[in-house]
Amino acid sequence: MKSMTPRQSKVANEVQHIAALALVQGRIPSTLPLARVTIVDTWISADLRIARFYLLLPSDLNTPSFFTDINAQLAKPLRKHIGANLATKYTPDVSFHPAEDDKSYPTATKPLMK
Repeated sequence: MKSMTPRQSKVANEVQHIAALALVQGRIPSTLPLARVTIVDTWISADLRIARFYLLLPSDLNTPSFFTDINAQLAKPLRKHIGANLATKYTPDVSFHPAEDDKSYPTATKPLMK
């Protein structure tokens, strides 16, 4: 994955935030178990027209068929939701990919709920 400019990073963080909230709040209807999906990284192209979400999944869901299903069911509705909530000229086309195995992601150090 190529490094991003500061503008790309800001837009990628905003797109990731909007997408994560939409998935958690159930704003995108789906038959998939989205409660077990975590968006750990987002890449956006230099022209801000393509966004890739890298997902961390349990091992039983981490299959090519799941990514085919999630791209088929969620890509278009999520793009529409991002377009309604993002203040840029273009709305990026979204796609979902498995998170990279060799990259370590931070974990919570304290419990989120008491």
